[in-house]
Amino acid sequence: MRRTNLFTKTLKNAPADEVAKNAQLLIRAGFIHKEMAGVYAYEPLGLRVLENIKQIVREEMNAIGGNEAMMTTLQPREIFEKSDRWDDKKVDNWFKTKLVNGSELGMGLTHEEPIVDMLSSYINSYKDLPMNIYQIQNKFRNEKRAKSGLLRGREFVMKDMYTFARNQEEHDRLYEQIAVAYHRVYARLGIGDVTFRVKADGGIFTEKYSDEFQTISPIGEDTIYHVPDTERYFNQEVAPSKAPVHEQDIEQKPMEEKYTPGVVGVEQLAKELDVPVERTVKTMLYDVDGIVTAVAVRGDYSVNDIKLRMELSAKSARLIDESTIKQVTGAEVGYAGLINLPNDVQVVVDDTVESLVNFELGANKTDYHNVNVNWGRDLEKPERFYDIKEAKEGDQDPETGRTYEVVKAVEVGNIFPLETKYTDALDVFYTDENGAKQSIIMGCYGIGISRLVGMLAEHFADDKGLVWPMNIAPYKVYLVSIGEKGAAEADKLYDELIKEGIEVLYDDRDERPGAKFADAELLGIPLRVTVSDRGIEAGEFELTERAVGETIKLNREALIAKLLMLAANS
Repeated sequence: MRRTNLFTKTLKNAPADEVAKNAQLLIRAGFIHKEMAGVYAYEPLGLRVLENIKQIVREEMNAIGGNEAMMTTLQPREIFEKSDRWDDKKVDNWFKTKLVNGSELGMGLTHEEPIVDMLSSYINSYKDLPMNIYQIQNKFRNEKRAKSGLLRGREFVMKDMYTFARNQEEHDRLYEQIAVAYHRVYARLGIGDVTFRVKADGGIFTEKYSDEFQTISPIGEDTIYHVPDTERYFNQEVAPSKAPVHEQDIEQKPMEEKYTPGVVGVEQLAKELDVPVERTVKTMLYDVDGIVTAVAVRGDYSVNDIKLRMELSAKSARLIDESTIKQVTGAEVGYAGLINLPNDVQVVVDDTVESLVNFELGANKTDYHNVNVNWGRDLEKPERFYDIKEAKEGDQDPETGRTYEVVKAVEVGNIFPLETKYTDALDVFYTDENGAKQSIIMGCYGIGISRLVGMLAEHFADDKGLVWPMNIAPYKVYLVSIGEKGAAEADKLYDELIKEGIEVLYDDRDERPGAKFADAELLGIPLRVTVSDRGIEAGEFELTERAVGETIKLNREALIAKLLMLAANS
């Protein structure tokens, strides 16, 4: 491709409303165009990067027996009603539309239901399984806050794969096989050494844990807890945690009821009572599958709703409204505690509270708190304490006792065990060897293709611009001509490299050398070849590697051999 044939131009500045570094670089370099918040068009260079990532993913999915298909963007309401996912209260980021006849449709949020609906025509017997299907397609999600450039968009490109298995053992084998393939994908993209499999919440897809693939990065939205020298990685949302032990008196003091008018919140309370925050206990009231539940945690921690739900094997856990809190506790919000609760209230206490002596509790009485509360004397000790707190820096992994390493990361893929939720809901079963009807176990496996464009753009960049790895760069070589003789020789070299199958972006513009070099660095093409009048006279061509900035001089024969070798090894 000649730059004179390329309609895009580089920009000195990105749009003022674009704050994400990845989008700023990609817009300035002419890879993408911002249509609106969270929606980007891919210009020729950006499309080539996108397609290169797709191809790597496609090759690895095909290598494990994946069947590539292309599902529709428009999806009928009826199949999502069967799985109970049409209601906006269940899934709140739908884009929905209507046909002229009034029929409601969804727009490509996800494809579990449509895939199952399609396969209902093909799965009958145990002989039809296992099955592995994937697609690479645009998805649409009505994000409340589209941000971080390509990392969180409203329209994005995704690879989603679905497996169908006869039993749990077969599903587990497929699941692990795909996890290994994901590691190969990230290794080929150049981020294998900083991308890890992380335990996470299943979100809207499953009540079980899922596995995320997270790339360690300072730009990450997710907080990852890693047990040093192990493969144990957890998203903060599910990280098991043991709190550091704080020194405290072991002599029990008499419990007192303290008048604390208008004191709400543990920080203010600790100051008012002159006690460490670590000796306060906050009590929150939840609705857990319809059961009113008092949840207590040490004052310097927060309740983790996801861990609470999972610890109780519940389908939902949500905070109760203010009026219900008053009805249950008899007090204004901020004064809830564990003493004198109604008998029908379920009590769940975090393990941070177990060892406390002389701790503080809300008194279930407006403007009052209890101090010097102790287990066994003032309050019956629960048979079990739970880990339902939000992990924080300094916590330990309960299994190993090691203090977590806490890092930021970007989610670049995920895999979910779906069990039989969607196949059962859409009445798709198989008949086993004995003629009995059996449920089909599903798995779902996503890779954010367009998110990877943004992630890689930001990960492989410096103060001069993009620095693409060879195998995903839009072109392997950026050819620069300087001077009349240089231009004539560059024309010949361009044709020769094209014949050799080397992808070249030829800067044949009538521009100053400095402008061409600046563009070469901004665009991030891995190799720059400079053909100048001075070099022609010396019989030399300059070859510069973008990643390291080193330049060597070669004759024509050696240059072509070097380029062929570098391109072949990518």
